[in-house]
Amino acid sequence: MIAAPATALRAGLVLTSLAGQLLANTMRTVILCLAPFAALPALAQGTLTGHVREPSGFGVAGAEVRIAGSTGILAITDASGAFRVQGLPAGLVKLAARRIGFRPGTNEVTIADGQTMDVVIAVELAPVQLEEVRVTERRQPYDSRLVGFNQRMQKKVGTFITRERIDASASTSFSDLLRGVPGLHFVASNAFRNAVRFRGQNCPPLFYVDGFAAGAGEFDVDIIDPATVEGIEIYTGMLTVPQELAAPRGLEHCGVIAVWSRPFRPPPRPRKTVSRAELQRMVETAAIFTADEVESIARLVPGTFTPFYPDSLWRTSVDGETLVEFVVDGLGRVDMQFFSVSSASNPAFAESVREALFRARFVPAIRGGRHVRQLVRLPTRFEHPKP
Repeated sequence: MIAAPATALRAGLVLTSLAGQLLANTMRTVILCLAPFAALPALAQGTLTGHVREPSGFGVAGAEVRIAGSTGILAITDASGAFRVQGLPAGLVKLAARRIGFRPGTNEVTIADGQTMDVVIAVELAPVQLEEVRVTERRQPYDSRLVGFNQRMQKKVGTFITRERIDASASTSFSDLLRGVPGLHFVASNAFRNAVRFRGQNCPPLFYVDGFAAGAGEFDVDIIDPATVEGIEIYTGMLTVPQELAAPRGLEHCGVIAVWSRPFRPPPRPRKTVSRAELQRMVETAAIFTADEVESIARLVPGTFTPFYPDSLWRTSVDGETLVEFVVDGLGRVDMQFFSVSSASNPAFAESVREALFRARFVPAIRGGRHVRQLVRLPTRFEHPKP
């Protein structure tokens, strides 16, 4: 009666031992099978940085960088033509760069494991583009009003806020432009929330607009839109006010703020801009044509494109050039949704061209006897006259 359980126990122990041996053998087999893979090194990778450049040496913005022969885009160059790609397999890689308006360029580079390599991909301009526009004068049609402003700025008496500084500040109110001016602060008056005062004064400064006194008393600075201002000059005390801005009866004794307007206010940037991919699709589907696809290309109407030479670059004798791209519609107007900067030696030159294009007019392109939309490339060179 007792032997049976003992026999069963021995049998169970034998089975457990066999199961343990089988599991151990199985584990050894799995380990042996995985051993070759564990011995393999991790896939070698490297990082690639570089620039896409056009013949003048300037970077090309918005260029697509890919491995030659593939369709996948590795990177799109930034405003300076730079790009960065991580995780590329080590070894020899042939890269290609492509952008509308340029012939594709290629370059080969050997990427080392764990290292960062640098490469330049050169692209050439496609043969058809508008004739280069040369800007050799800083003067604008309204410069005569600003002669005194520019002369006083050279003397460095007072505080001056230029158009370039206004653009850089991105201020949406005039009071924001004045914040940070030494010796100037705001107080709440009976009439306005942002009444201006200079240090040591309890009376409002005298405001001038385009050389004419705006009247004594408080002045609502926020009725002035920063987008309409070309320059501001500020004098915090009577002793610093220049003779040209002196007023009868000593009204300038609490200081002077002179505002100079700009006659042209460029429309704001479009809320929606067309991406490079969408532009490419529109070209491929013939919604927009390139210069080599039309019978008569879009042409500038003489005298309608007049970019100004940025003051700071003119004063420092900086020459430069830009290449911009946009679409001219069937009425000869520039569609700024498609505006992009292909290359620019200085962003201020590109901004000058952008503003001038709002006033520009074109003879529209013709294809099949009708006016069509055309993708246009416009080179502009800024240079000082040679003595």
